[in-house]
Amino acid sequence: MGLQLSVLAQNAMEEMRLAHDLNLALEGWADFRVQPATTQKSYGQILFVDGNVQNLHSLLDGIDRRGRAVFLLVHEGAHPGTQATEVLFEGKVDDLLVFPFRALEVIGKIHRYRQILMWDEVTTLNTSFSQLMESLHEDLKLTERLQKAKLPTRFPDFKGFKVQSRYLAGMRSGGDFFDLAESKDGNVLSVVLTDSSSYGLSTAVMSVLMRVVVRLSLDSARSAAETMQKILQELKLTMGEKDKLSLFYGVLTKKDLKLRYVNLGASCAFYSSSPTKDFVPLPTQGDLITQAASSIEVSEGVLDLHPESRLVLVSDGFVESAEGIEGMLALLNGGRAKETKDSLNEMVYRVKSKYTDPDDAPAQDCSGLVLDVDARVLRLAP
Repeated sequence: MGLQLSVLAQNAMEEMRLAHDLNLALEGWADFRVQPATTQKSYGQILFVDGNVQNLHSLLDGIDRRGRAVFLLVHEGAHPGTQATEVLFEGKVDDLLVFPFRALEVIGKIHRYRQILMWDEVTTLNTSFSQLMESLHEDLKLTERLQKAKLPTRFPDFKGFKVQSRYLAGMRSGGDFFDLAESKDGNVLSVVLTDSSSYGLSTAVMSVLMRVVVRLSLDSARSAAETMQKILQELKLTMGEKDKLSLFYGVLTKKDLKLRYVNLGASCAFYSSSPTKDFVPLPTQGDLITQAASSIEVSEGVLDLHPESRLVLVSDGFVESAEGIEGMLALLNGGRAKETKDSLNEMVYRVKSKYTDPDDAPAQDCSGLVLDVDARVLRLAP
């Protein structure tokens, strides 16, 4: 995959000097070259910006970052309080490069963001595909297979927890995505569930999640609200006027068994503290995410888990098949004493019992994820 790289500085002479130094660092490592921005009709896929330019904040605000990574060039020994560090923490640039340039650092950062740019291209292609599918409504079986291919069907065992999930592909455009990830030290478990109104938005959400994970490792992500805010900032650049998204993001700290979460939209979370206790719905923190509402401030919910407790996350497809939250609560409470997979199978049966033909599909995607806390897990007091 070839890349277009350009450098933006205070004037053409400074751009030529920086481009020359960057190309020296890349020589022998890559088959692409950095060009001065003034000699190009548009900025490259990766844009290097001199941190010494005037009005740096307003300049960066005017750069279209869709499909583009922006690196800020700073001189070695620059004071931490400069505008360079300000724009980094404000999310206006993707990363910093220190001058004089080191070859390994330059090529390493470029190849890391190369993967993100590939996802952006996939997003653009899938947006066009979404428009075509919405207008023709053809080949439903192909759509179902595509959705199943991108969604996880099994999860590895996480120490202290049992996880089961089920997914049914629906007829409406868009789709669900859910995943679990464990931190490197095994102390944190992150969970995400999304429900998108279009195929293009679904792919864009996956791209945004990849961006956020690249910039913020699981080991440092302790606030679900802060992570959700970063996701919303990225989505603001890609969402269309008609796009709608439900998004649940939670961070479970194993040390104290606290789940810190943000739930926006129509997806539902239910919790039962023991096999003898009924489920209760967890409160949501906001409505559906749209282009107009992607800048909202989000609050964080906190749930104390206990040994033998059960957490259930479901998209609105399953809720709709159960005829609402009260119906879903009745279904979950009826299967609380059963094994997790039996409870999930009952949810799937409820959906399929309404089919008139074996080849039918639900109106929309149905995703369900159940997390059981092992009876032997110790919850340490804070």
